[in-house]
Amino acid sequence: MVSNGRSERTTYIYKGKRISLKIVDTILPNGKFVKKEIVEHPGAVVILPILENDKVILLRQFRPSVKNWVYELPAGTLDKEGEDPKECALRELEEETGYRAEKVEALFKIYPSPGYCTEIIHVYVARGLGKTIPKREETEVIETLILSITDAIELIRKEDVADSKTLLALLYYEKYFRNIYP
Repeated sequence: MVSNGRSERTTYIYKGKRISLKIVDTILPNGKFVKKEIVEHPGAVVILPILENDKVILLRQFRPSVKNWVYELPAGTLDKEGEDPKECALRELEEETGYRAEKVEALFKIYPSPGYCTEIIHVYVARGLGKTIPKREETEVIETLILSITDAIELIRKEDVADSKTLLALLYYEKYFRNIYP
């Protein structure tokens, strides 16, 4: 494989449904040769669903990887090759919360772990929510909470929210958008 005119060799160690692990032999811009372990991830979305009266939908989800309950915003992995992140956000919002949005706006993108992973998370805010029925996967154990933004921020202050994408989305909204929108 060639990257920017420089020789690069990739060996896949594992190819899974959602992630793959590869070893990449490459030359850095400073001329040094390195061998890097990289997790390939298709990308993901996180949605900040805002209800009337400045309320937010937050999830309390059991995550087997950390063997604990985690407070987080609705989120999900881009499932299909080339799936539009906005469409994924709309799908995941309805699947996990049972709400459909009239308006979804992109806020920002983040690399959660760029030292070893290709994942990009697209962060959205959703408004004009109407109730439907959740379509959760059988592997998801989720409780839905409706809190004021103030109470959600208080969960961060009490260190109850440890999920980075949720922390960033809530704090970003609080700092830059909360007073812009009615």
